[in-house]
Amino acid sequence: MSQPIRLLIADGKTTNFMRHVLESPKSSKAGEFELIFRDNDTEAALLSAAAQADAILCYQANLSAAVIQAAPSLKFIQKHGLNCRNIDVAAATARQVRVATLSLMRSVTVAEHALALILACSRKLIAGHQAVTSAVYQQMGLQPVVTSQGNYRSNWAAIKGVTELFQSSVGIIGMGDIGMEIAKRCRAFGMSIGYHQRTRHSDRIEAGLGMHYLSLDELLAVSDYVVVVLPHTPATEKIIDARALARMKPSATLINVGRGGLVDEAALFAALQSRQIAMAGLDVYQTEPLPAASPLLKLPNVVFQPHTGGGSYRSWEVDMPASLGNIQQFFAGGKVDGIVNGI
Repeated sequence: MSQPIRLLIADGKTTNFMRHVLESPKSSKAGEFELIFRDNDTEAALLSAAAQADAILCYQANLSAAVIQAAPSLKFIQKHGLNCRNIDVAAATARQVRVATLSLMRSVTVAEHALALILACSRKLIAGHQAVTSAVYQQMGLQPVVTSQGNYRSNWAAIKGVTELFQSSVGIIGMGDIGMEIAKRCRAFGMSIGYHQRTRHSDRIEAGLGMHYLSLDELLAVSDYVVVVLPHTPATEKIIDARALARMKPSATLINVGRGGLVDEAALFAALQSRQIAMAGLDVYQTEPLPAASPLLKLPNVVFQPHTGGGSYRSWEVDMPASLGNIQQFFAGGKVDGIVNGI
């Protein structure tokens, strides 16, 4: 386009950050966009703002059929993330409006952390590290030997319970943007993927991620790894309680990369201590930092992290420019990533 792209920023929370990105001295996108912001968070304000838009950048705002139909010049909707449940994709398709998604680093980093905790638990990485650093072989009566291709000592520390992810099952509670990124990575490990949330995804999304929907009770009962990645709301407070833990396999592992309040820590302590479940990998806690008096710290079958799932926070420098770049590519006739409604 020779004229700036008239871009509606549908989410009020994105406004200041978008201005920061475009006004940064490092930005190559200044002048490429004419930004449109809604006056307030009402649907009426969104309908009014949409009337002038060539494109919409949307994160959590509800892009209903009415909003899409109120934008006669609209050609492209960029979802800031993967989850399109808040966008009426069918209405966009009927209007010949392309809808695209984009993986966000802010979601990817949490997904990587979830996989790190799963691997740490399945491969018993903490126990292995401690066995090496504490020279436990000395208490076992072993003498070090020079190894070769055919002469070595496999699992010389006799660590029990080391397992593979291949052909195991994961149940993800919360299949939003982060859950989807976790599912993609679990699929790469050859895991069976179940998920649960209030609203089931479409057959297309389920097939694309190789996952299947389960009730919460079914997911808890069949999963080798239960990953909790829900928002913390009154409805999800302590969703993993004593009853939920009792539904899990004795060999199962609980991973929490959502919020600490999703798990009843007293019930989790009891379940881990009695070996009602095998392990837990925790990045978040009801109280942070986790208090020194927490009984969880006395358990050998927990992998702890100090809420580092946010990673390097490079997402602030990467995610928004990537979304803007995808919009530019569309209007320039270039390759566009993540189109979900081929027209």
